[in-house]
Amino acid sequence: MPSKAVLFRQEHWDLKDLLPDVKAVTLEAYWKRVDEQVQKFVAYRSQLKPDVSWKVIEEMIHLSEAITEKIANIGAYASLWFSMNTSNQEARAFKDMVQQKTADIENKMLFFSLWIKQLEEQQAHRLIKRAGTYAYLLEKERLTQPYTLSEPEEKIINIKDTHGSDALIALYDLITNNFLFPFQKKLLTRGEISTYVHDRKAAVRKKAYQSLLQKYQEHRDVLGELYKHLVADWRSESVQVRGYAASIDSRNISNNISTAAVQALLSTCQEEREVFQKFFRLKVKMLGQKLTRYDLYAPVHGKEKTYTYAQGVQFVLECYEKFSPALARLARKIFTERHVDSVVQKGKMGGAYCYDINPGIIPYVLVNYTGTERDVATLAHELGHAVHDLLTHKHSNLMNHPPLILAETASIFGEMIVTDKLLESTKNAQQQQALLASKLDDIYASVGRQSHFVLFEEAAHEKVQGGATVDELSHLYLQNLREQFGSTLPVSNDFQVEWMSIPHIYHTPFYCYAYTFGNLLTLSLYQMYQKEGKDFIPRYLEFLSHGGSKSPADIGKDLGIDFEKKAFWKQGFQQIQQMTERLRKL
Repeated sequence: MPSKAVLFRQEHWDLKDLLPDVKAVTLEAYWKRVDEQVQKFVAYRSQLKPDVSWKVIEEMIHLSEAITEKIANIGAYASLWFSMNTSNQEARAFKDMVQQKTADIENKMLFFSLWIKQLEEQQAHRLIKRAGTYAYLLEKERLTQPYTLSEPEEKIINIKDTHGSDALIALYDLITNNFLFPFQKKLLTRGEISTYVHDRKAAVRKKAYQSLLQKYQEHRDVLGELYKHLVADWRSESVQVRGYAASIDSRNISNNISTAAVQALLSTCQEEREVFQKFFRLKVKMLGQKLTRYDLYAPVHGKEKTYTYAQGVQFVLECYEKFSPALARLARKIFTERHVDSVVQKGKMGGAYCYDINPGIIPYVLVNYTGTERDVATLAHELGHAVHDLLTHKHSNLMNHPPLILAETASIFGEMIVTDKLLESTKNAQQQQALLASKLDDIYASVGRQSHFVLFEEAAHEKVQGGATVDELSHLYLQNLREQFGSTLPVSNDFQVEWMSIPHIYHTPFYCYAYTFGNLLTLSLYQMYQKEGKDFIPRYLEFLSHGGSKSPADIGKDLGIDFEKKAFWKQGFQQIQQMTERLRKL
């Protein structure tokens, strides 16, 4: 690692770009400006008639952009402040206040999107034809036309969510983000204990998992009931009230991807389980010992390297520089603007994420950096999100955010760049084996594991509808695990509560297939890069820059991709097989 890496140090992010002052008088003035814009927006309502001019619609869209910018900024401030310490009562109260005010504003502005959805096809076509760069915005609004309720009903749902499902999710976060796990005479955070499931010693891995799972076992009744109520709420609204055919369909339509494409993805992952099982059997052979689910992420050789934060940051930036200096310049901005929170501390939200707010504001990145190779990969992953977001900032804030299914593309691509650089930098066969095995671990975690979370969710949503108990859901999850691993990695009963430790299935049902989608897509794109070299990079950056301004299917067509074809998804598994074979030959 180069010595110049000392330029970077772990610190908390600087939120002044979002809200310089949170004093009461400042907030009062802030909300007053927002309310004035909302009143101006509402005043257009009387002009919304079938023959309304495009000029009126355009003025409303521009006003909506201005309002969205303000509530996105203050909403981001609230979320980021809360993430720093989820036990901070002041931050939690501020977040609750912002959510309430945002829901009120959304209710006042709701009439516009409902009006667009309820237009006759001919009237809608006339406006879309005039919309220019905003055409897809109107087209996407109309995707949910068959599932949209009356304005009073939609308002009730918004209010209900604020004090209902949103409150339950906040309670889940409050409980789980304050968990401390006893381990080796210490109390560790989730981020800290998670590093030990990758330890080179089997006994350490087992104890780390047992401590982690025991904490969720102790709280299984509360966490299980929270999940059941969230599922019941989701299903009641999406299927019973709105009329979607299945619980997952509302997620698919929000992603603007066909159910056929999602089912092609998930069924391919079920059919290709053997690909990962072959890797696990190879890992057993390389380690020369029997393995269980506790050993899923066992390193193949020796002790994992550790990197200071400065070394990790510099290495990732150098990898980006080699691939594309333009991407490296964007990634560096995240650090120079102090938009990274990398400090590990009690109460801080676990895991990692990138938060994009508005065009013109550098995205914020949260990581819990402890110095492992995996932390370096995580840093590359989140910076991938950040540069992706920055590339989309040429679009309106109503259209720049990429859909979930494409949002993981640049992040996973960033990890691939780092892995290749690490492989290139060593000629030692054992080190190459360790790197390849670690990357295959990551691919399993993003493809096999995440797809099976969604398969569990699909089954769980049906079970909850039938009155399933928490024990029955846990048994369902355990069965899901045992089907994944077959005879390769025996799964002990304590893993039956692991599903309670997955925030996404509480926060955003069916979100996780976005990871699978993004990873398999990226493996295909990376193959294209390896074949085409530097000629591929402009096409790739253009692919990323679309953000949410086009449908995923249309973006895919630009690169000759059809997401509804199983053959496309199987290409990704072929790449995994090739990597496994390369590992076997080393």
